[in-house]
Amino acid sequence: MPGRFRNSATARDQATSASSHASSHKAAGDAILTIAERIILQVSQFAIFLLAARILGPAEFGLFSLVSACAILLLSVAEVAWVPFIMSRDGDESVPLQVLFVAILNGAVFGVLGALLSLGAGLLGLGQDLVMLGVLFALWVALANASRAQRGVLMWMNRLKAGALCEIGGELAGLVVAIYALQQGQGVFALVYGRLSAQSVTLVLGLLAMRRLPRPGLPREVLRELWRFSVQFFASRMLVQLRFQFITLTIGAFLGPAAVGFYRAAERLVGAVCELIMVPAQMLAWAHLRQARDQGDPAHQAARVREQATRHLKVVMALGAPLLLWLVIMNHALIEGLLGPEWTPAAVLVAILAAGRLIMMPGILTEPLMTILGRVSDLPRFMASILGVSVLLTLVTAPFGVIAIAWGQSAICAMVMVATFWLFDRRAGVPWRGLVGPLATLIVPLILGMLALLLLDRLFAGTGLPALVRAIAVGLTGGAGYLLALAVFDQSIFQQVTIILRRRRPGVEVSP
Repeated sequence: MPGRFRNSATARDQATSASSHASSHKAAGDAILTIAERIILQVSQFAIFLLAARILGPAEFGLFSLVSACAILLLSVAEVAWVPFIMSRDGDESVPLQVLFVAILNGAVFGVLGALLSLGAGLLGLGQDLVMLGVLFALWVALANASRAQRGVLMWMNRLKAGALCEIGGELAGLVVAIYALQQGQGVFALVYGRLSAQSVTLVLGLLAMRRLPRPGLPREVLRELWRFSVQFFASRMLVQLRFQFITLTIGAFLGPAAVGFYRAAERLVGAVCELIMVPAQMLAWAHLRQARDQGDPAHQAARVREQATRHLKVVMALGAPLLLWLVIMNHALIEGLLGPEWTPAAVLVAILAAGRLIMMPGILTEPLMTILGRVSDLPRFMASILGVSVLLTLVTAPFGVIAIAWGQSAICAMVMVATFWLFDRRAGVPWRGLVGPLATLIVPLILGMLALLLLDRLFAGTGLPALVRAIAVGLTGGAGYLLALAVFDQSIFQQVTIILRRRRPGVEVSP
């Protein structure tokens, strides 16, 4: 009998180990494909941006950016908080699919509203092309709203790979349509056709991946809960969008479409590099912080969340900071090589905006951490204060030109960083010293990496290489030097990256 019990226990242990191993492999696969999705999306969107910038020029591209900013604000209103609400649910699939049905209806309503506003603006004298652009963007709002809710359902089903593949398929379809339309002389409309194609294909692929249809009949009590949750979450996100789109609209009002084109080009380049790290990092933060909260002894929950947040921030800084420093140093070569001499005024904007993003990098944890810990109600007040300062600085700096506006945004980023650490410390119980302390080991590798970039830039300057080739060569060589310095001064970071990509085995406790 004892031998039988031992054999049974061994079998259970082996089954548990196999299950944990399979779960770890799945988590690693999800993370890698999510990062690959973001790379493909950024390469696709950046290719469209480059072609459009060269064909359209700063003024026409700036005009498109102004209309796009209005559409994004409308989408922010329509989107509310589908994904966070769906991810917060437990139980069966009924509520997520019912929320998806509500999201589709909501998107349709706001799409019609956007189209009516565009047509009304036409009656007041807006040009016919801009009216049609607004109507097409309204249709995009309806499709994008449904697509984002659908992605939330796939995430809830733990089908991150399927969601990533749907996004990749849609983005590639949009790339083909946009490039073809640009070559056919469709101008700014080509960019909208590409967006519409991308969202349509993503929706169709998502329905096939879910193998389920949206369901009507969301219970009233759940609808009220969705409303309460969305008001809090939506308020914080909308304030963020208002801040960014207000900058675009202010530049257009004070300095004209060409200045908008230069600013948006710089912002697009910096954003493309940031999103390669930030978007996958935020998606993984949602999953891993939630896991740290829920798995294990409730008495050690706070310690687990703190450890996961600290690890996550350090990995994000280690991977993201060198890319942003590369943008700061190689800004002129990148703009000249990618867009041509016509766009050189955007080079200095790239350096300023990249420095600001580097300062604000800890904000990647704000939404996941505050939501997981049940502190969503703190976000609207936090974002409102940032919006107020941003609006004030933007209006003060706007009369002095687009470079002054960019410096103002970097100053705001510094304020946001300080405020974010205060929020984590006072409201989430995650001391800022615990987050900042482990980052000290990255200082020397980053300084050495930056010095390597500056030295290599000077060495490659006399080689006669094309600007873009020179920027890439400097980045790759300097990046290799940074990794070598990282291996010397902080070998543990490579283990931290592995832990981020592969979830820790359930049940492992963290000492408080």
